[in-house]
Amino acid sequence: MAYRQSRTIETALRFDRSANACHPLSTAVAGSSFAPVLALAMALVAVPATAPAGVSTVSPRSGAPGMLEPHTGSLLVTYYETFLREQDIEHYRQSVSTRYTEGSLCRLIESGNTQSRRAALLALGLYGTFQCNASVAQALRDNDLTVRRMASDALWAIWFRADTDENNKTLEQVSKLIARQRTDEAINLATQLIDRSPKFAEAYNQRALAHFLLGHFDESVTDCRRVLELNPYHFGALSGMAQCQIQLGQSGEALKTLRRALKLEPHNESLRGLVSALETDGE
Repeated sequence: MAYRQSRTIETALRFDRSANACHPLSTAVAGSSFAPVLALAMALVAVPATAPAGVSTVSPRSGAPGMLEPHTGSLLVTYYETFLREQDIEHYRQSVSTRYTEGSLCRLIESGNTQSRRAALLALGLYGTFQCNASVAQALRDNDLTVRRMASDALWAIWFRADTDENNKTLEQVSKLIARQRTDEAINLATQLIDRSPKFAEAYNQRALAHFLLGHFDESVTDCRRVLELNPYHFGALSGMAQCQIQLGQSGEALKTLRRALKLEPHNESLRGLVSALETDGE
């Protein structure tokens, strides 16, 4: 989880400095642990692989009792710009969480100016809950590249902490096993996690990834479908399922899946290229 938080910070700083940065073609399947999970904030500084010392990941789910509820993003932007200068993520987290509820941050994603949207996504990436999933996913369609990248990173972080602390830690263990190519162990542990928490979408997604890496494409598709039943905004599961369908010779099904993914990410040129290629092959 600390890794995912450090990636959030890195993304915010990088894209604030470089508006011309391009969206890299992701080759990760179905939510790989290698996928960037919150990286929009730190380009001109070296970011360690772990979160800065003393940074808390505890979510203030409803804000402090009696807090003011800002209706504009001006104060949030001030906090954000201070963070970009000083790079003190814990101060940013504390400042935002004492003044803004999760609901107000979600509203700013949908209606705020560009800097407000970026600032809200950084905060939700740090401690947002699954309740903000739909609002953050809408930002994947944003006209601003930085907002889209921050939304993608924030979603990965939210998905990986969408259950109890114990189950979230188990999910991280599954992800590490996959990274170490211990895929059979990863599948067994993911299955135990699913038995314990059958509505934890990311547990199915990580098992789908492990199945894919072993060439178990039918099993991977089954898990991806379950992910999407629980979390229809999971672009990783859509990408993974399409790749499995292509491997299974189901080009028509893959095309349907990729078109669905493109609706979530209409600015994703790599997706658009895959859709175009499959449409051409089908003619």
